[in-house]
Amino acid sequence: MSKKIIVLVCYLLCNLLTNKLVAQTPIIDSLRKALNTNISNKSKQDISLKMCEQYYSLSADSLQRYVTIGLSLSPKNSEAHFQFKNFYCFYYLKLGNASQSILYSDSLLLKIPDTKKNQALRLAITYNKSIGLIRNNQYQEAIQLALQFLEGAEKTKDTLSVLKAYTILGWVNMELDNDHEAVNWLRKGLQYSKNITLISNASSIFNNLASCYETRRQYDSALYFVNQGLRYSMQVENLGNHANALNIRADIYSKTNKIKEAQKDLEDALIIRQKIGDLPYIIADMGQLSRFYASTHQTEKGISIALEGIELAKQSKNISKLIYVYQGLAKNYQEANRSKEQTDVLKNIIILKDSLYLKNSAAAIAEMVTKYELQKKENIIIQQENKLIRNRYFSIGTALAFLLAGIIAWLVYRNYTHIQKRKMQEVLAEEKINTFKAIKLAEEKERKRIAADLHDNLGSYAAAITSNIRYLKEPGHVDMLTTITQLDENAQGIVTQLSDTIWILKNEYLPITKLADRFKLWAQRMMENYPDIAYFYQEDIEDDIELTPVKILNIFLILKECLNNALKHSSCSEIHISIRSNRELEIKIADNGIGISSLTNSQGSGLENVKHRAHECGMKVSWENILPKGTCVNLYMPTTN
Repeated sequence: MSKKIIVLVCYLLCNLLTNKLVAQTPIIDSLRKALNTNISNKSKQDISLKMCEQYYSLSADSLQRYVTIGLSLSPKNSEAHFQFKNFYCFYYLKLGNASQSILYSDSLLLKIPDTKKNQALRLAITYNKSIGLIRNNQYQEAIQLALQFLEGAEKTKDTLSVLKAYTILGWVNMELDNDHEAVNWLRKGLQYSKNITLISNASSIFNNLASCYETRRQYDSALYFVNQGLRYSMQVENLGNHANALNIRADIYSKTNKIKEAQKDLEDALIIRQKIGDLPYIIADMGQLSRFYASTHQTEKGISIALEGIELAKQSKNISKLIYVYQGLAKNYQEANRSKEQTDVLKNIIILKDSLYLKNSAAAIAEMVTKYELQKKENIIIQQENKLIRNRYFSIGTALAFLLAGIIAWLVYRNYTHIQKRKMQEVLAEEKINTFKAIKLAEEKERKRIAADLHDNLGSYAAAITSNIRYLKEPGHVDMLTTITQLDENAQGIVTQLSDTIWILKNEYLPITKLADRFKLWAQRMMENYPDIAYFYQEDIEDDIELTPVKILNIFLILKECLNNALKHSSCSEIHISIRSNRELEIKIADNGIGISSLTNSQGSGLENVKHRAHECGMKVSWENILPKGTCVNLYMPTTN
C-alpha cells in the first residue's frame, strides 16, 4: 500500500473518531444535547432511536455508539430492540462491508416472526438488505427483493416505502447502465405521491433522475432535478443525499463549462462526505474528482487520486465503484496522450463489466419483473373476487324479506361471476402461452443472428490465426517477428469483436451518443497505425435517438468496414467522418483517395456486406465520387420516430 493511501486511511479513521464530537446537523446537535440531560431511560431510548434514524448524516463510529446505547436501554427481543439492531445493517454499509450487512439482515428476518404486527419492521430490514445487495453488485437479487419490498409496501399502503422501492429499482437499473428502465421506475415514484414531507424523505429519487438525464446529456432537465434534490435534502438535513446531489451537479457544471461552480460543489461535497465517513461513496467521490481533473487538464492529480481510489475499491471488493474509478483513470490517460495505459485500463473496464453482466443476466431480470407484474394482476383479481363475495353476502342479507326473488337473483349473480372468473382465467392462460411463444421465437431468432455474426466476423480471424501458426511451424522460417505481429493483431481482433458484440447486446436500447463514443474510441486506436493519414471527426447530435441492439451492432460494423476500406484500399491522405442526428440519422465517411470505381473490384464482398447490414437496420447506403478525387460513403435513416 502506498504512503498516500496510508495517509488517506489514517485521515478517514481520525475523521470517524472525531465526528461524534462535532455537530453534523442542527437536528443531530439538538438530539445529542437532549441525550446528555438528566432524563428517564425510556426518553433516552426514544432519543437514541431518533438519532439512529439520522444514519445518513452520521459516521459509522457515531452510529454504532447510539445503537449500543439503544440496545442497552431496550428490553431484549422487543420491537425497539430489533429496530436498533436493524441499524447495524447501515453500520456495516458505512464500513464498506456490504456482505456482512446482507448476512445481518438475513439473521434479523429469521428472528422476527412474519406477522401483520411485524410487517413495518420486516419491510425496513428488507429495504436495508436491498441496498446491501446493490452495494455488493448482486443486482439480480436486488431487483427481486426490491419487487417484493414494493409489493409489501403497496399492501400496507406505506407511501414512503413505495417511494423507496421505486428509488431502489431505478438505482439498480442505473448500475446496470439501463438508463431507459431506470427513468421509468423513478418517474413512477414521482407520480405516486404529491406529499412534500414524504418526497423530502425520499430526495434521492431526484438525484437519481438527474444522474440519468446527465448521462443522456439532457443537462437542463438534469440541473432541474438535482436542484430539487438539494432543496429537499437540506429540508430534512440529509447530508448523504446532499453530498450526492452536489457531486451530480458538479458533473453537470463540468459538462456545461461552468468550471468554478463545479469545483466548489466538489469541494463542498468532499467536506460533507468527510463528516459522514461512508467508504463506498468516498471511493465514488475520488472517481468523480479524478474525472474533473482530467477535464481541467490536471492529469497528474487525476491519475494519482484515481490510483488511490482503485486500491480502496479493490480492498473493499466493490466492483461497480472499481469500474467507475477506472473510467476516471482512463480519461486522465487519454488527456495525457498515454494511449497504451488508456487501452489497458479500457480492457480492464470491459472485463469487469462483462463479469457483472454474467452475474446479472438481463433476461433473468426481465423474467422477475414479468413475474411481479403477473403476481400484481393476480392480487388485483383476488381483491376483486373478495369484494364480489362481500357484495354477494350483503345482497343476500338485504333480500331476506323477498326470499324467492333474492334466491333467484343470487343464483344468477353467482353464475355470472363464475363465468367472468372462467373467462379471466382463460385470458390469463392464453396470455401466458402467447408470451412464452413470443419469448422463444425472439430467443431463437437472436441466437441464429448472433451465431451468423460470430461466424462471419470471427471466422476470418480464426482462419488467419491458423495460417500464422502453420507458417511458424514451417522449417527455415525466418520472418518470425512479422508472423507473431500478425498473430497478435488477429487475436486482438477477436477480443475486440467479442467485446463490441457483448457491449451492444447487453443493453435493451442504446442512444446514438454511446455508439458515436464507442466508434470514436475504436477509430482513434485504428488511426494510430496510419500516421500518414489525417483524421477529422465531427458530431452534430441534437436528437439523441435510441436504437435496438441489432441496429446499433449493424451500424457499428458498417462504420468499421467502411473505415477499414478507406485506410487499406483508397491510398488517401485524409479521412473525414461526420455523424448527424436531427430527426433523422446521417453518417458520412469521406476520403481523398483514388475513387470508388477503382475500389469496386477489390472490395466487392465488403461492399455487399455493408449493403446487407444497412438493409438489416433499415438504412440507405450509397457511394459517390468526390471531385477532384476521393470517395464518400453515405448512410441515411429517413425516419427515427
